[in-house]
Amino acid sequence: MYDINYKNFKAERFIYKIFIYIGIFILLILDGIVAVNIIRKKSFDSYVVTRHIEIESHENSDGDTMYTPVYYYNVDGKQYKCKPSSSSSNISKKRNGKVYYDSKNPSKCITDYSLKANKILLILNIIPIGFFIPGILLTSKANKKIKRLKKLNETGKLVKGLPYSLENTNVSINGQTLPRIKVEYRLKTGEITTLTSGPIFDTKHSDSSTVDLLIDENNPDNYFIDFEINRKNGNLPDDYYRG
Repeated sequence: MYDINYKNFKAERFIYKIFIYIGIFILLILDGIVAVNIIRKKSFDSYVVTRHIEIESHENSDGDTMYTPVYYYNVDGKQYKCKPSSSSSNISKKRNGKVYYDSKNPSKCITDYSLKANKILLILNIIPIGFFIPGILLTSKANKKIKRLKKLNETGKLVKGLPYSLENTNVSINGQTLPRIKVEYRLKTGEITTLTSGPIFDTKHSDSSTVDLLIDENNPDNYFIDFEINRKNGNLPDDYYRG
């Protein structure tokens, strides 16, 4: 058994889980708005078709002009107005629309504009799916790496003191590209193979002159590279790389 640092694998898995969390967050917002609109509509027992709709405009934080339709309607000779909570950057100037309201308090209302927005919000559920699927697949892949490493920890061969180089990956955090370790190793068959680690999240030992390798020589695709790997009961002379 070896003293293995699982930090990089767990950090990688956590980043992939963030995709799932983002997907859940977006889904809750989108479907939450849909649910609120449906509940509100069911609470209204009357509706009226109005032919008086005015378009209000305002600028959002990005400086874009947004448009909101304001529905004016009459109940028992008294005029009310109903304004949806959502806006659009491109809205047609409608002349009529439907307003659902509470007959006991006609000022409580919801417009068909808000209800039609539900369909758009449901279609937009494809956005969180775009986070869910990669997040779940990559998290599963990271879990398999950890499981494979735990098995390697029981059967792998330790090779200490390998020369190495660092190369950039396509993974970056806070604008900083993460490196990975690259080594060349001679298998027991005499073949020299190039091995690379996953992205290095913990680079505090990256100034080390050598790295250590844990490898299953019967299955050379199963290996682990880190800046320091040691036997729990003390290293052996044969554990050290001799070139």
